Amino acid sequence: MIGAFTQASPCSGITPRARGAPPMGDAIEVSPAASGQYNDALAVPARLTGLADGIELRELRYFAAVARSGNLARAAQALHVTGSAISQQLRKLESELGTRLLVRHGRGVIATQAGVRLLERVDAVVRLLNAPLWPEDPRAAPGGTLTLAVPAELAGALIMPALTALREQLPDVTPIIKESVDGAADSWLLAGQVDLAVLPDPSELEELHIERALTERLGVVVAPHSSFAESMQPLRLRELDSLPLILPGKRHWLRRLVARAAFQRGARCEPAFEVDGLAVTKEMVRRGLGCAVLPATAVREELARGALVFRPLDQPTLTATYAVACGQSAPSSAHRAASAVCGALRALAASGTWPNAQPDRPGGAVPLSRAALGQVEEAWQPTRLEAAGLEDIALAAGD
Repeated sequence: MIGAFTQASPCSGITPRARGAPPMGDAIEVSPAASGQYNDALAVPARLTGLADGIELRELRYFAAVARSGNLARAAQALHVTGSAISQQLRKLESELGTRLLVRHGRGVIATQAGVRLLERVDAVVRLLNAPLWPEDPRAAPGGTLTLAVPAELAGALIMPALTALREQLPDVTPIIKESVDGAADSWLLAGQVDLAVLPDPSELEELHIERALTERLGVVVAPHSSFAESMQPLRLRELDSLPLILPGKRHWLRRLVARAAFQRGARCEPAFEVDGLAVTKEMVRRGLGCAVLPATAVREELARGALVFRPLDQPTLTATYAVACGQSAPSSAHRAASAVCGALRALAASGTWPNAQPDRPGGAVPLSRAALGQVEEAWQPTRLEAAGLEDIALAAGD
Protein backbone atom coordinates (compact mmCIF):
# COMPACT_ATOMS: atom_id res chain seq x y z
CA MET A 1 0.00 0.00 0.00
CA ILE A 2 1.09 3.56 -0.63
CA GLY A 3 1.07 4.39 3.05
CA ALA A 4 3.65 1.71 3.81
CA PHE A 5 6.14 1.87 0.98
CA THR A 6 9.01 -0.59 0.98
CA GLN A 7 12.29 1.29 1.40
CA ALA A 8 14.91 0.67 -1.30
CA SER A 9 18.48 1.82 -1.71
CA PRO A 10 19.00 5.39 -2.99
CA CYS A 11 21.21 3.99 -5.73
CA SER A 12 18.76 1.28 -6.73
CA GLY A 13 18.40 2.36 -10.32
CA ILE A 14 17.33 5.05 -12.73
CA THR A 15 15.53 7.94 -11.08
CA PRO A 16 13.62 10.89 -12.50
CA ARG A 17 15.37 14.07 -13.56
CA ALA A 18 16.31 16.45 -10.78
CA ARG A 19 14.67 19.41 -12.50
CA GLY A 20 10.96 19.28 -13.15
CA ALA A 21 8.72 16.35 -13.85
CA PRO A 22 9.78 13.84 -16.49
CA PRO A 23 7.86 13.57 -19.76
CA MET A 24 4.67 11.60 -20.20
CA GLY A 25 4.77 7.87 -19.69
CA ASP A 26 8.12 7.64 -17.97
CA ALA A 27 7.28 5.05 -15.31
CA ILE A 28 10.28 2.77 -15.18
CA GLU A 29 11.54 -0.37 -13.59
CA VAL A 30 14.73 -0.13 -11.58
CA SER A 31 16.93 -2.55 -9.70
CA PRO A 32 16.14 -3.42 -6.07
CA ALA A 33 18.64 -3.48 -3.25
CA ALA A 34 17.53 -7.01 -2.45
CA SER A 35 15.35 -9.27 -4.53
CA GLY A 36 13.39 -11.32 -1.98
CA GLN A 37 11.24 -8.53 -0.57
CA TYR A 38 10.12 -7.43 -4.04
CA ASN A 39 8.75 -10.74 -5.32
CA ASP A 40 5.17 -9.90 -4.47
CA ALA A 41 5.48 -6.38 -5.88
CA LEU A 42 6.89 -7.60 -9.19
CA ALA A 43 4.21 -10.18 -9.86
CA VAL A 44 1.53 -8.98 -12.27
CA PRO A 45 -1.81 -10.14 -10.83
CA ALA A 46 -4.45 -11.73 -13.00
CA ARG A 47 -6.83 -8.89 -12.16
CA LEU A 48 -4.75 -6.46 -14.19
CA THR A 49 -6.10 -8.18 -17.28
CA GLY A 50 -9.33 -6.32 -16.55
CA LEU A 51 -9.78 -3.28 -14.30
CA ALA A 52 -12.29 -3.42 -11.48
CA ASP A 53 -15.67 -1.83 -12.17
CA GLY A 54 -15.45 0.42 -9.11
CA ILE A 55 -12.23 2.21 -10.09
CA GLU A 56 -12.66 5.95 -10.56
CA LEU A 57 -10.85 8.13 -13.08
CA ARG A 58 -9.53 10.26 -10.22
CA GLU A 59 -7.63 7.28 -8.79
CA LEU A 60 -6.03 6.59 -12.17
CA ARG A 61 -5.19 10.26 -12.68
CA TYR A 62 -3.47 10.52 -9.30
CA PHE A 63 -1.60 7.25 -9.84
CA ALA A 64 -0.39 8.34 -13.31
CA ALA A 65 0.84 11.69 -11.96
CA VAL A 66 2.89 10.03 -9.21
CA ALA A 67 4.27 7.30 -11.48
CA ARG A 68 5.33 9.81 -14.14
CA SER A 69 6.90 12.35 -11.78
CA GLY A 70 8.48 9.79 -9.47
CA ASN A 71 7.67 12.05 -6.53
CA LEU A 72 4.52 12.27 -4.41
CA ALA A 73 4.99 15.94 -3.45
CA ARG A 74 5.60 17.00 -7.07
CA ALA A 75 2.49 15.15 -8.20
CA ALA A 76 0.42 16.80 -5.46
CA GLN A 77 1.69 20.22 -6.51
CA ALA A 78 0.90 19.57 -10.18
CA LEU A 79 -2.63 18.34 -9.34
CA HIS A 80 -3.24 21.15 -6.79
CA VAL A 81 -4.20 18.68 -4.07
CA THR A 82 -2.62 17.57 -0.81
CA GLY A 83 -0.24 14.65 -0.54
CA SER A 84 -2.61 12.91 1.87
CA ALA A 85 -5.40 13.10 -0.72
CA ILE A 86 -3.19 11.38 -3.27
CA SER A 87 -2.09 8.74 -0.76
CA GLN A 88 -5.72 8.00 0.08
CA GLN A 89 -6.66 7.51 -3.57
CA LEU A 90 -3.60 5.34 -4.24
CA ARG A 91 -4.35 3.12 -1.24
CA LYS A 92 -7.87 2.69 -2.58
CA LEU A 93 -6.62 1.84 -6.07
CA GLU A 94 -4.10 -0.71 -4.82
CA SER A 95 -6.79 -2.29 -2.66
CA GLU A 96 -9.19 -2.56 -5.59
CA LEU A 97 -6.55 -4.13 -7.82
CA GLY A 98 -5.11 -6.32 -5.10
CA THR A 99 -1.48 -5.46 -5.80
CA ARG A 100 1.21 -2.92 -4.99
CA LEU A 101 1.67 -0.34 -7.75
CA LEU A 102 4.34 1.96 -6.33
CA VAL A 103 7.41 1.49 -4.13
CA ARG A 104 9.28 4.26 -2.34
CA HIS A 105 13.07 4.48 -2.59
CA GLY A 106 15.61 6.98 -1.29
CA ARG A 107 14.99 9.60 -3.99
CA GLY A 108 11.32 9.22 -4.78
CA VAL A 109 8.82 6.64 -5.97
CA ILE A 110 9.07 3.95 -8.63
CA ALA A 111 6.44 1.81 -10.30
CA THR A 112 6.36 -1.94 -9.80
CA GLN A 113 5.88 -4.13 -12.85
CA ALA A 114 2.14 -4.07 -12.23
CA GLY A 115 2.33 -0.28 -11.97
CA VAL A 116 4.17 -0.04 -15.29
CA ARG A 117 1.50 -2.17 -16.97
CA LEU A 118 -1.28 -0.07 -15.49
CA LEU A 119 0.37 3.19 -16.58
CA GLU A 120 0.60 1.87 -20.15
CA ARG A 121 -3.16 1.29 -20.08
CA VAL A 122 -3.88 4.68 -18.56
CA ASP A 123 -1.79 6.33 -21.28
CA ALA A 124 -3.65 4.35 -23.94
CA VAL A 125 -6.99 5.57 -22.55
CA VAL A 126 -5.76 9.19 -22.50
CA ARG A 127 -4.59 8.93 -26.12
CA LEU A 128 -7.95 7.52 -27.17
CA LEU A 129 -9.81 10.33 -25.39
CA ASN A 130 -7.60 12.92 -27.10
CA ALA A 131 -8.15 11.39 -30.53
CA PRO A 132 -10.84 12.81 -32.89
CA LEU A 133 -14.29 11.54 -31.97
CA TRP A 134 -15.06 10.53 -35.55
CA PRO A 135 -11.81 9.23 -37.09
CA GLU A 136 -11.73 8.39 -40.73
CA ASP A 137 -13.04 4.89 -41.40
CA PRO A 138 -10.11 2.81 -42.72
CA ARG A 139 -12.57 0.73 -44.75
CA ALA A 140 -13.42 3.82 -46.75
CA ALA A 141 -9.89 5.16 -47.07
CA PRO A 142 -9.49 6.81 -50.49
CA GLY A 143 -7.60 4.85 -53.10
CA GLY A 144 -7.47 1.70 -51.00
CA THR A 145 -4.61 2.91 -48.81
CA LEU A 146 -3.16 1.00 -45.89
CA THR A 147 -0.90 2.70 -43.33
CA LEU A 148 1.91 0.70 -41.75
CA ALA A 149 3.93 1.98 -38.77
CA VAL A 150 7.49 0.69 -38.41
CA PRO A 151 9.95 1.47 -35.56
CA ALA A 152 12.89 3.58 -36.68
CA GLU A 153 15.32 0.90 -35.49
CA LEU A 154 13.83 -1.62 -37.93
CA ALA A 155 12.62 0.63 -40.74
CA GLY A 156 15.71 0.43 -42.94
CA ALA A 157 15.65 -3.36 -42.92
CA LEU A 158 11.90 -4.01 -42.94
CA ILE A 159 10.32 -1.53 -45.31
CA MET A 160 11.27 -3.27 -48.56
CA PRO A 161 10.45 -6.84 -47.35
CA ALA A 162 7.14 -5.56 -45.94
CA LEU A 163 6.24 -3.78 -49.17
CA THR A 164 7.11 -6.91 -51.15
CA ALA A 165 4.78 -9.02 -48.99
CA LEU A 166 1.98 -6.46 -49.18
CA ARG A 167 2.34 -6.19 -52.96
CA GLU A 168 1.82 -9.94 -53.33
CA GLN A 169 -1.07 -10.35 -50.89
CA LEU A 170 -2.86 -7.01 -51.48
CA PRO A 171 -1.88 -5.79 -54.95
CA ASP A 172 -4.72 -3.23 -55.12
CA VAL A 173 -3.77 -1.50 -51.88
CA THR A 174 -1.44 1.49 -51.77
CA PRO A 175 0.81 1.22 -48.69
CA ILE A 176 1.67 4.29 -46.63
CA ILE A 177 4.70 3.98 -44.33
CA LYS A 178 5.09 5.90 -41.06
CA GLU A 179 8.32 5.69 -39.11
CA SER A 180 7.99 5.67 -35.33
CA VAL A 181 10.93 7.42 -33.65
CA ASP A 182 9.84 7.43 -30.00
CA GLY A 183 8.09 4.07 -29.79
CA ALA A 184 4.64 5.57 -30.40
CA ALA A 185 3.49 2.99 -32.97
CA ASP A 186 1.15 1.28 -30.50
CA SER A 187 -0.52 4.58 -29.59
CA TRP A 188 -0.99 5.39 -33.29
CA LEU A 189 -2.65 2.02 -33.71
CA LEU A 190 -4.96 2.47 -30.72
CA ALA A 191 -5.91 5.97 -31.89
CA GLY A 192 -6.73 4.73 -35.39
CA GLN A 193 -3.97 6.77 -37.01
CA VAL A 194 -2.43 3.69 -38.67
CA ASP A 195 -3.94 0.41 -39.86
CA LEU A 196 -1.18 -1.92 -38.70
CA ALA A 197 2.18 -1.68 -36.98
CA VAL A 198 5.33 -3.62 -36.31
CA LEU A 199 5.61 -3.61 -32.51
CA PRO A 200 8.74 -4.57 -30.58
CA ASP A 201 8.12 -5.94 -27.07
CA PRO A 202 4.33 -5.56 -27.53
CA SER A 203 1.95 -5.09 -24.61
CA GLU A 204 -1.03 -7.42 -24.43
CA LEU A 205 -4.05 -5.24 -25.14
CA GLU A 206 -7.51 -6.61 -25.82
CA GLU A 207 -8.05 -3.98 -28.50
CA LEU A 208 -5.23 -5.35 -30.66
CA HIS A 209 -4.82 -8.48 -32.76
CA ILE A 210 -1.13 -9.38 -32.37
CA GLU A 211 0.87 -11.90 -34.42
CA ARG A 212 4.35 -12.56 -33.08
CA ALA A 213 6.93 -12.86 -35.83
CA LEU A 214 10.41 -13.38 -34.42
CA THR A 215 12.84 -12.81 -31.57
CA GLU A 216 16.14 -11.00 -32.11
CA ARG A 217 19.11 -10.76 -29.78
CA LEU A 218 20.17 -7.26 -28.75
CA GLY A 219 23.67 -6.00 -28.12
CA VAL A 220 25.90 -3.01 -27.47
CA VAL A 221 26.99 -0.88 -30.41
CA VAL A 222 30.35 0.86 -30.01
CA ALA A 223 32.77 2.83 -32.19
CA PRO A 224 35.51 0.81 -33.96
CA HIS A 225 38.22 2.69 -32.06
CA SER A 226 36.66 1.90 -28.69
CA SER A 227 38.47 -0.53 -26.39
CA PHE A 228 35.23 -2.52 -26.26
CA ALA A 229 35.52 -3.16 -30.01
CA GLU A 230 38.66 -5.25 -29.53
CA SER A 231 36.65 -8.37 -28.67
CA MET A 232 33.55 -9.92 -30.20
CA GLN A 233 32.64 -11.84 -27.05
CA PRO A 234 29.30 -10.99 -25.42
CA LEU A 235 29.20 -8.25 -22.81
CA ARG A 236 27.58 -8.81 -19.43
CA LEU A 237 24.71 -6.54 -18.54
CA ARG A 238 26.49 -5.31 -15.42
CA GLU A 239 29.35 -4.04 -17.61
CA LEU A 240 26.96 -1.41 -18.97
CA ASP A 241 27.12 0.38 -15.60
CA SER A 242 30.67 1.45 -16.45
CA LEU A 243 29.82 2.64 -19.98
CA PRO A 244 28.43 6.01 -21.14
CA LEU A 245 25.06 4.77 -22.39
CA ILE A 246 23.03 6.52 -25.07
CA LEU A 247 19.43 5.44 -24.54
CA PRO A 248 16.06 6.64 -25.87
CA GLY A 249 13.32 8.13 -23.69
CA LYS A 250 11.65 6.11 -20.98
CA ARG A 251 8.57 5.27 -23.06
CA HIS A 252 10.68 3.70 -25.80
CA TRP A 253 10.65 -0.10 -26.13
CA LEU A 254 14.45 -0.36 -25.98
CA ARG A 255 14.55 1.67 -22.77
CA ARG A 256 11.89 -0.57 -21.24
CA LEU A 257 13.84 -3.71 -22.10
CA VAL A 258 17.07 -2.35 -20.63
CA ALA A 259 15.30 -1.11 -17.48
CA ARG A 260 13.57 -4.47 -17.01
CA ALA A 261 16.82 -6.41 -17.36
CA ALA A 262 18.60 -4.00 -15.01
CA PHE A 263 15.80 -4.41 -12.47
CA GLN A 264 16.15 -8.18 -12.53
CA ARG A 265 19.95 -8.18 -12.27
CA GLY A 266 20.45 -5.40 -9.76
CA ALA A 267 22.23 -3.21 -12.31
CA ARG A 268 21.73 0.51 -12.87
CA CYS A 269 22.21 1.11 -16.61
CA GLU A 270 21.68 4.85 -16.29
CA PRO A 271 21.99 6.83 -19.52
CA ALA A 272 24.69 9.43 -20.00
CA PHE A 273 22.60 10.80 -22.90
CA GLU A 274 18.88 10.43 -23.61
CA VAL A 275 18.30 10.59 -27.36
CA ASP A 276 15.09 9.90 -29.29
CA GLY A 277 16.50 9.49 -32.76
CA LEU A 278 18.32 6.58 -34.35
CA ALA A 279 20.45 8.65 -36.76
CA VAL A 280 21.68 10.94 -33.97
CA THR A 281 22.36 7.96 -31.70
CA LYS A 282 24.48 6.22 -34.34
CA GLU A 283 26.45 9.37 -35.09
CA MET A 284 27.16 9.94 -31.39
CA VAL A 285 28.36 6.35 -31.04
CA ARG A 286 30.51 6.66 -34.16
CA ARG A 287 32.18 9.76 -32.70
CA GLY A 288 32.92 7.94 -29.45
CA LEU A 289 30.54 9.88 -27.22
CA GLY A 290 29.00 6.70 -25.85
CA CYS A 291 27.54 3.33 -26.73
CA ALA A 292 23.98 2.23 -27.46
CA VAL A 293 21.87 -0.87 -26.88
CA LEU A 294 20.36 -1.80 -30.25
CA PRO A 295 19.48 -4.75 -32.44
CA ALA A 296 22.12 -5.46 -35.10
CA THR A 297 19.34 -4.79 -37.61
CA ALA A 298 19.40 -1.10 -36.71
CA VAL A 299 23.07 -0.74 -37.69
CA ARG A 300 23.36 -3.35 -40.44
CA GLU A 301 24.82 -0.97 -43.03
CA GLU A 302 27.31 0.50 -40.57
CA LEU A 303 28.41 -3.01 -39.56
CA ALA A 304 28.82 -4.01 -43.20
CA ARG A 305 31.25 -1.16 -43.87
CA GLY A 306 33.00 -1.32 -40.49
CA ALA A 307 31.74 2.03 -39.21
CA LEU A 308 30.35 0.48 -35.99
CA VAL A 309 30.90 -2.69 -33.96
CA PHE A 310 28.20 -4.87 -32.39
CA ARG A 311 28.71 -7.00 -29.26
CA PRO A 312 25.78 -9.12 -28.02
CA LEU A 313 24.61 -8.85 -24.42
CA ASP A 314 24.80 -11.78 -22.05
CA GLN A 315 23.92 -12.64 -18.44
CA PRO A 316 21.12 -12.14 -19.09
CA THR A 317 20.71 -12.51 -22.82
CA LEU A 318 18.70 -9.51 -23.94
CA THR A 319 16.19 -10.18 -26.70
CA ALA A 320 13.35 -8.32 -28.37
CA THR A 321 10.21 -9.93 -29.75
CA TYR A 322 8.78 -8.29 -32.84
CA ALA A 323 5.09 -8.62 -33.66
CA VAL A 324 2.73 -7.27 -36.28
CA ALA A 325 -0.54 -5.89 -34.94
CA CYS A 326 -3.80 -4.37 -36.10
CA GLY A 327 -7.03 -3.49 -34.35
CA GLN A 328 -9.33 -6.36 -33.43
CA SER A 329 -12.16 -4.59 -35.26
CA ALA A 330 -9.99 -3.55 -38.22
CA PRO A 331 -11.16 -4.48 -41.73
CA SER A 332 -10.15 -7.82 -43.20
CA SER A 333 -7.56 -6.12 -45.43
CA ALA A 334 -5.64 -4.96 -42.32
CA HIS A 335 -5.68 -8.47 -40.87
CA ARG A 336 -4.46 -9.90 -44.17
CA ALA A 337 -1.75 -7.28 -44.36
CA ALA A 338 -0.61 -8.04 -40.81
CA SER A 339 -0.34 -11.74 -41.63
CA ALA A 340 1.56 -10.99 -44.83
CA VAL A 341 4.12 -8.78 -43.10
CA CYS A 342 4.43 -11.26 -40.24
CA GLY A 343 5.03 -14.06 -42.74
CA ALA A 344 7.80 -12.06 -44.39
CA LEU A 345 9.56 -11.48 -41.07
CA ARG A 346 9.32 -15.14 -40.10
CA ALA A 347 10.66 -16.16 -43.49
CA LEU A 348 13.68 -13.91 -43.11
CA ALA A 349 14.46 -15.39 -39.70
CA ALA A 350 13.81 -19.00 -40.74
CA SER A 351 16.07 -18.76 -43.80
CA GLY A 352 18.97 -17.30 -41.79
CA THR A 353 18.85 -14.07 -43.79
CA TRP A 354 18.11 -12.13 -40.57
CA PRO A 355 21.17 -12.58 -38.29
CA ASN A 356 20.64 -13.31 -34.58
CA ALA A 357 16.91 -13.94 -35.09
CA GLN A 358 14.63 -16.90 -34.45
CA PRO A 359 11.12 -17.15 -35.96
CA ASP A 360 8.31 -17.24 -33.46
CA ARG A 361 7.11 -20.39 -35.19
CA PRO A 362 7.34 -21.70 -38.74
CA GLY A 363 4.26 -20.93 -40.75
CA GLY A 364 1.18 -19.62 -39.00
CA ALA A 365 0.98 -16.54 -41.24
CA VAL A 366 0.08 -15.94 -44.87
CA PRO A 367 2.59 -18.05 -46.86
CA LEU A 368 4.70 -16.29 -49.46
CA SER A 369 5.23 -17.64 -52.93
CA ARG A 370 8.74 -18.78 -53.84
CA ALA A 371 9.15 -15.72 -56.06
CA ALA A 372 7.97 -13.36 -53.31
CA LEU A 373 10.26 -15.04 -50.77
CA GLY A 374 13.21 -14.50 -53.10
CA GLN A 375 12.24 -10.85 -53.48
CA VAL A 376 11.90 -10.44 -49.70
CA GLU A 377 15.37 -11.89 -49.14
CA GLU A 378 16.80 -9.74 -51.94
CA ALA A 379 15.19 -6.65 -50.40
CA TRP A 380 17.03 -7.39 -47.16
CA GLN A 381 20.46 -6.76 -48.75
CA PRO A 382 23.15 -5.96 -47.70
CA THR A 383 22.63 -7.95 -44.50
CA ARG A 384 23.43 -11.44 -45.70
CA LEU A 385 25.37 -13.39 -43.08
CA GLU A 386 28.39 -13.63 -45.32
CA ALA A 387 28.54 -9.85 -45.89
CA ALA A 388 31.39 -7.94 -44.24
CA GLY A 389 31.84 -9.99 -41.11
CA LEU A 390 28.19 -10.32 -40.11
CA GLU A 391 28.66 -14.08 -39.99
CA ASP A 392 31.18 -13.56 -37.19
CA ILE A 393 28.66 -11.43 -35.31
CA ALA A 394 26.01 -14.13 -35.59
CA LEU A 395 28.46 -16.77 -34.34
CA ALA A 396 29.57 -14.61 -31.42
CA ALA A 397 25.94 -14.05 -30.47
CA GLY A 398 25.16 -17.75 -30.33
CA ASP A 399 24.65 -19.40 -26.97
